[in-house]
Amino acid sequence: MRFAFGLGLILLTTISSASGETRSRSDKNEIAKPYGVFSSKVTPKSATHPLCKGLLLRTSWSKLEPQQGRYDFSDIDRQIEMATRGNRNAESLAFSLAISAGLGGSAQGPNYPAWLIDEGVETMPIQFRGKEGLVPKMWDPRFQKRLKELADAVSQKFANDNRLQLVYVPQATANGVEGHFNGTSYAVLTRNGLTADVWVSAVKQAAMAFADAFDTCAIAVEVHEVLGSPEIPMRILTELNQDPRYGDRIGAGMWWISGGTRYQPALIRALKNYPGDIYGQIIGNSSQPYRFGDKSEDFTTVYRQAIELEVRYLEAWNFEFDFNTQNENIENFNKYAHEKYAMGIANPRTPSFVKPKVTTQGFRRLRQRPQR
Repeated sequence: MRFAFGLGLILLTTISSASGETRSRSDKNEIAKPYGVFSSKVTPKSATHPLCKGLLLRTSWSKLEPQQGRYDFSDIDRQIEMATRGNRNAESLAFSLAISAGLGGSAQGPNYPAWLIDEGVETMPIQFRGKEGLVPKMWDPRFQKRLKELADAVSQKFANDNRLQLVYVPQATANGVEGHFNGTSYAVLTRNGLTADVWVSAVKQAAMAFADAFDTCAIAVEVHEVLGSPEIPMRILTELNQDPRYGDRIGAGMWWISGGTRYQPALIRALKNYPGDIYGQIIGNSSQPYRFGDKSEDFTTVYRQAIELEVRYLEAWNFEFDFNTQNENIENFNKYAHEKYAMGIANPRTPSFVKPKVTTQGFRRLRQRPQR
């Protein structure tokens, strides 16, 4: 497992018709694991882009279950309808799913449902993007019980839809998918009961609930350092990877691929040696050069880092598909991923990547240009 936009586009379009999947045998099920470049958001242009291997459906627990036991899937349905509208290959689309169960940054309130608190689920204070709020304590048994019920309900919605290939584990964290509390002091976290053992146990329990519910999908736990330690997230990943009930079906999420190594360098080194699958998301879009390559402003470092870490699946921001800023690079990464993860070639030839010319100023011009 760890192992020119013309004619090439025709090849990649053919590859894309396979829904960006490769079959891999786990102990219990044969599942489709996604590979290549997906869009991190559903837009009309990303959904019909010939190089887009699939689309991330993003929603929140508060939208899916506004009242306990009463589910509303309209937010997911809206995104799927947008993806399929006018798409000639609607049946071959591939989806991944991220449900936020944390604080989030929405003006409508937290991404977890308010009724959890009414039921007595314990909370703790955190700060996120300069704002204070409360998140459930993920280790509260009542939280885990309701989260498992959510997993079962959402999995039933997708029971007959094999387009769903990857599900991220919801986490009671800052943004509700990524496994971090950035902005909150360690003292506040530990004072409220968060320890290494407590967090490892809670995230593993949630991951197993989603793996049991979505037993034909790949599962990803997004990881960051917790309490300043890379060992905590790596314990989660390693113990899940070694659990014979799930085989290699549960992998790592890395939503902070930047091509740099100054942020969480110890965790990057640990992930390089991790034997499981890695599902990544680029930290920004190509009009934000200051975010990439340790401020070298070289966006192509994200592709090279993804190849070095053996990231099989990479979410680019929809910007790249909406404005065709990365076609050559995405095509090359898709071809590499197809050879490595679908064809089983251990060491495909590493492709070259072209540094984009889009800047923040250029992005403004793109936004002002009439769209065809």
